[in-house]
Amino acid sequence: MYHDHYGAYPPAYIADENGTPMHSWRVLILPFLHHRRLYDRYDFSQPWNSKANMRLATEMPEVYAFHGEYEEGVVTTNYLAVVGESTFWPGAMSRRSAEITDEEDTTIMLAENWGQHIHWMEPRDLDLETMSLEVDDPQGISSKYLAPAVVMMDSQVVKLRPDLRRDALRALLTVNGGEPLLVKDHGYLLDDGRDREERPAEETLSHEQPVGEIGTIKQLLDDPSAEEERTEERSADADAQD
Repeated sequence: MYHDHYGAYPPAYIADENGTPMHSWRVLILPFLHHRRLYDRYDFSQPWNSKANMRLATEMPEVYAFHGEYEEGVVTTNYLAVVGESTFWPGAMSRRSAEITDEEDTTIMLAENWGQHIHWMEPRDLDLETMSLEVDDPQGISSKYLAPAVVMMDSQVVKLRPDLRRDALRALLTVNGGEPLLVKDHGYLLDDGRDREERPAEETLSHEQPVGEIGTIKQLLDDPSAEEERTEERSADADAQD
């Protein structure tokens, strides 16, 4: 687990000496997603979009894609952090678990987005101060599904209510605001983020490839054996097809 290994969660990005983001958390956690070889080939001495690092562009891990929709060559992620001084992701700083004083079931860790067109290696995510706080706005938390889902600090996957107030969503995104929030006030728990009704084909948001198997990254950070189980399942499916 990343926190157990380093004593803190990953920063949203690693910045250069001028404060410019250079490397994303999605690259930093690769070893914990059983992608050590890909991580070792990444050059942290160069920006994410350097010629050397862009050679890895099309090797996005399957875990960053919506369940059942991963295709070789996909590079756009829709699995984003929300960066901000008071969120789980305070920019280039790492957050320790002791700093999170709000209840885990009312604190958002990761969110879906369907519209930002962010490369999986790019050190860019949603920003609390500039993002839309309207649920299902492409400039904020949004999805290919009829309602977007988020991963809470307790690892629960929650489908956000479409009528969620902006101030309530902002409260859910902070880690130590002390706001009195209940799970039933902001969304509906999902057993599995995959089991949701998709939008009709004619109803679209501004998007590219839909990406982000919701909940899996948090699960893998907490339990590395989960990826081994996923690999065994894929192997079993392949054997069955043969």
